[in-house]
Amino acid sequence: MSPSELIALAGFAVAAVAMLLVTQTKNRMSAPGWLIPAAVAVPFALLTGLAIVEEGLFGFAPILQESRWGLQMWFDRLLCVAAAFFLLQNRARAVGMKSEVWVLAVIFTGAIGLFGMLARTVYLERKTPV
Repeated sequence: MSPSELIALAGFAVAAVAMLLVTQTKNRMSAPGWLIPAAVAVPFALLTGLAIVEEGLFGFAPILQESRWGLQMWFDRLLCVAAAFFLLQNRARAVGMKSEVWVLAVIFTGAIGLFGMLARTVYLERKTPV
């Protein structure tokens, strides 16, 4: 296996374990819960920066053009990010966040902006007394 395949497999394994652990949690997460999405966004942003430096800003374009699977995966990603943003937006507005700024962050950075938005939303929810 190539290093890229190993990184992808490790990322999948970590994400799967994290999702399974979250589904088994019966209580609300503690106050520093915003650190989890922030801890995901930072290394992913660094990995994305490295990819941009090595492959260029549009280095992903050949993958989209190689097959219908590339195109299907692109649209799958877009739909997932749009659905997540739609679901998170009401929570973010409820704690006083401006949607316009975050929609731009999500449009231009995808999951990085989405996880940043999630971290900020959770932080403000925990900060605000209920």
